[in-house]
Amino acid sequence: MSQKTFTAPAHRVAIVTIIVAANMLGLAATDLYLPTIPALPNLFETNIQRIQFTLASFSAGFAISQILIGAMGDLYNRRWILIGSLLIFVPASMWCAMATTVEGLIAARFVQGLSASASAALTVPMLLPLFSERQSVRAISVIGSIDALIPAIAPLLGAWIFTQFGVGAVFWVVVLVGLPILAAALVYIPTDRPDTHHTQLWPVIAGYRTLFTHSRFMGYALSHGFALSGLFVVGFSTPYLIVDHLGGQTIHFVYCQVVWVGLYLLAANCTGMLTKWLSPDHLIHVCTWAQVVSALAFVTYALLAPSLSWQGLLLSLIPYCIGMGLRGGAGFAQAVQAVSGFETRASALMIFFSMGLTSLSVALSALYLDQGLITVVLAQLTLILASWGMLRFIRHAPTT
Repeated sequence: MSQKTFTAPAHRVAIVTIIVAANMLGLAATDLYLPTIPALPNLFETNIQRIQFTLASFSAGFAISQILIGAMGDLYNRRWILIGSLLIFVPASMWCAMATTVEGLIAARFVQGLSASASAALTVPMLLPLFSERQSVRAISVIGSIDALIPAIAPLLGAWIFTQFGVGAVFWVVVLVGLPILAAALVYIPTDRPDTHHTQLWPVIAGYRTLFTHSRFMGYALSHGFALSGLFVVGFSTPYLIVDHLGGQTIHFVYCQVVWVGLYLLAANCTGMLTKWLSPDHLIHVCTWAQVVSALAFVTYALLAPSLSWQGLLLSLIPYCIGMGLRGGAGFAQAVQAVSGFETRASALMIFFSMGLTSLSVALSALYLDQGLITVVLAQLTLILASWGMLRFIRHAPTT
């Protein structure tokens, strides 16, 4: 970990603002784009399956680069890792804006995802040296809440930009915001070299072997990844499903996002109160069971309801969102705390599992998405059952 740095308050505010803005922009790269999905098959003269791959490719790029970024962040100057990622992210967003074929957009989105992941992996390690221990906990909690607002706000903005200026404008907005963030990073982000006895990248990457062979970490990490991808596989398919199968419009997707994200945030902020009565492990287990029941009820609705509607989709996903909000922070913390000394790489690997499983599940469900809602609800049920299975595995893992 880097040494604590004593930075003037104004400079510290600038550093925090830049790091948080870069992270938010990486998140917004998909959330701004989601409302355009229903219209893209006609614009690119293709099918919904290929359009969904533009979501899967971003998630795949985001996941893959986590392994390298997590290792580099424990070895090299994080200032230049962040700046280097922005130097790739901005041109990749330009490529997305100018893509004329779906294959080009899929490739551009992959590169965009590769470069967007750096800010996510580096946010916590770069902010910790700026604050005391108590201040850092509060700062990270506030930043997490700000990040969680992106899925609620960005789709509304993206829908308006798309209707007024077209799909290319959605990516040009990312470019226009990214350029000043890049310029500010060059000026304000200080040297941030971690304290490490390693001098080469390979030994740091090889350190992931410890995580992959740590039973408790893998149990928590995979359970978290499966559960979160169960949420994303529905969320990423919702714009198309609402417009083409559930009798709604793009604005109804925005309504869904606002409700789901709002309840997720409310639940996440209630976790502290619940841990007074439940241990983190008990909270994770209870919420996972609740998500299994929610997914089963969702499948029942998709199979037996006389007619399906976007309102039914909205209501059916609420219990799962609340469960994810309650268990998400506890699951992440339990995983990272299980492997002391590997915090940055553990965090990166957690994101790798979450985004990698999301990419795979979105890509596979896209192949059958024209079958309607039943495709994604069965995918969600499969993923949360796998999450539950990983928790059973933890019970038999050694505690040290």
